[in-house]
Amino acid sequence: MSNDRQKVVSKGYKYFMVFLCMLTQAVPYGIAQLIQPLFVHPLVNTFHFTLASYTLIFTFGAVVGALVSPLVGKALQKVNFKILYLIGICLSAGAYVIFGISTKLPGFYLAGIICMVGSTFYSGQGVPWIINHWFPFKGRGVALGLAFCGGSIGDIFLQPITQEILKHFMTGNTKTGHLTSMAPFFIFAIALLIVGLIITAFIRVPKKDEILASAQEVEQNRHEAAQKQAHEFQGWSGKQVLHMKWFWIFSIGFLIIGLGLASLNEDYAAFLDTKLSLTEVGMIGSVFGLAGIIGNISGGYLFDKFGTAKSMAYAGIMLIIAILMMIFISLHPYGDRINFYAGMGWAFTSGLSVFSYMSGPAFMAKDLFGSRDQGVMLGYVGLAYAIGYAIGAPLFGIIKGKASFTVAWYFMIAFVAIGFIILVFAVIQIKRSQKKYIIQQETKTTTE
Repeated sequence: MSNDRQKVVSKGYKYFMVFLCMLTQAVPYGIAQLIQPLFVHPLVNTFHFTLASYTLIFTFGAVVGALVSPLVGKALQKVNFKILYLIGICLSAGAYVIFGISTKLPGFYLAGIICMVGSTFYSGQGVPWIINHWFPFKGRGVALGLAFCGGSIGDIFLQPITQEILKHFMTGNTKTGHLTSMAPFFIFAIALLIVGLIITAFIRVPKKDEILASAQEVEQNRHEAAQKQAHEFQGWSGKQVLHMKWFWIFSIGFLIIGLGLASLNEDYAAFLDTKLSLTEVGMIGSVFGLAGIIGNISGGYLFDKFGTAKSMAYAGIMLIIAILMMIFISLHPYGDRINFYAGMGWAFTSGLSVFSYMSGPAFMAKDLFGSRDQGVMLGYVGLAYAIGYAIGAPLFGIIKGKASFTVAWYFMIAFVAIGFIILVFAVIQIKRSQKKYIIQQETKTTTE
């Protein structure tokens, strides 16, 4: 194609695509995944489920979502992106309709699985796909960071809105109240579908005749990439890593962390509903969203400035403080004002640490094991956390059912503390092995 038929895409238009990704995370993904924990307590009360049995919805969703994700990734290479994005939106919106008509656990499980699979299309695989296409060279990291901040932004307004809608369709207080109508699910299904359709109309990958960077910029970025590659740790192959003792110890640590963090993300609303009003829980959720924005942005700086071990140690301390806040709240009666302040403490400390499990896996995969098989290593690292997370949510419910929320939180703080200690110690050992490996490779190159 001749150059006169090609056109350079403006930076403003590329960031319009970033905005659409942010909006995707804020509304469709926010409704599909982030507000689901707010429905736990009302549904458990309404249909007399146990907390452990209902929270299996998050386990089934996580497992099936992880299995479907690679298939969606392959489909993106062959099918028009808009079609796949629309399929995901329809699946998630349809899942909320199923939520609305369900009365038995299997119906809720099915809805949770469909909702997670749908979000994989437009969020888990969709957002990175769009960002990688519009930012093939410079600015990809910043764009991806901004895009995923959309989830935290969505938390700020979706949390209080959800609580107000639930309050309108509930009777009794948050601790013992139940739903008088399943209308909230239909309201959110419509909202997800409308916003999703609007985004679908505009979001796209670049056309063949669109130039995303000038020839000079392309050459400059290639030169910078070559220099960076020459100085960065190329790493081990996937097979080599699987034979490393410290990789498995690292994975065990991250899995144990997942056990503790599942409850902090999925069961916080069900717990806080027993101690605070719906409005107060919504306000705490908003603060968590705001702190999450700060945490996502600052996390990248911490990893770059201080490395994996120190950054993850900091995140571990913040999360331990967050769970201590939950234990503190559990020891006070419903409506005690101190519960609200402690809840704000949980929101702030938990939000600041979100980078440890959001951007953390991607950074650690490359920092610890190198860029040689970066995609494979990200899969390994993410899988360990996903397994722990999938087990953690129902485990919390089982412990709470057998004992109490207080005992369950003590277990979670133990999981988080032990997990981070194991992980940080393994990181230190892997970095030592990395230095030895680099020296060996340099010695081998010199002798040859």
